[in-house]
Amino acid sequence: MINVKSAVPLGMCLLLTMPAFAADVVETPPPAVPTWTLGIEGAPEFYAINNGSNAARSLADTYFKFSVSHTFENNFVGGVFFQPTFKTGGKTQFYGEATLGYKIKLTDSFTLTPSLGLGYTWHDTGIVKGSDANAQLPYYALYLAGDWKLDKQWTWNVFNLRYRNAFNATWETPKVTTGVTYNIDTYNAVYANVGYSWKKAETTKAPYDQLAADKISFAIGYKHSF
Repeated sequence: MINVKSAVPLGMCLLLTMPAFAADVVETPPPAVPTWTLGIEGAPEFYAINNGSNAARSLADTYFKFSVSHTFENNFVGGVFFQPTFKTGGKTQFYGEATLGYKIKLTDSFTLTPSLGLGYTWHDTGIVKGSDANAQLPYYALYLAGDWKLDKQWTWNVFNLRYRNAFNATWETPKVTTGVTYNIDTYNAVYANVGYSWKKAETTKAPYDQLAADKISFAIGYKHSF
């Protein structure tokens, strides 16, 4: 037989203590969104056309790009990179550049990012300025990137447009690339892209006395965010 007098207080105690147990449950906060990214990229580049001394589709150079970037809370993105380029024949050209861009989210899936870069190139540049065939020059670059997030892991880097020129010499080097990125997880990603560039340099040697096709590149890269 149930003792009614003891059952009622017991039930009331359970009701009074249940909210206390619920209050003790703490939800785990989501992980912080990474804002810093380290990257490494490598690519062979091939001549796009016959340019007098090199045959089309022959190897022009191989480059490696080491980058660091930071995404700010207001959608601005800043970064720097260092790029050594190893040319066929044993010559080497170096690039150092800093960029600042702004991410514009046009839709839930598509992002447009215009940016400005200021850089410096040196060593075996091949840029003719006066009597110096290897002028070491500061330059500026304008970029426009369009990225379409297909799903949680895949992003189509629809286009990345570049216009680049030296401040005190003619060194027009536009380039367009397209590729894909695979996000392994929140912190790691790999990508691949193909690029096509043009060049007009301060020289009378054809074909680069006018803006002409220059190189085709095939790049792969890895990014780690934290």
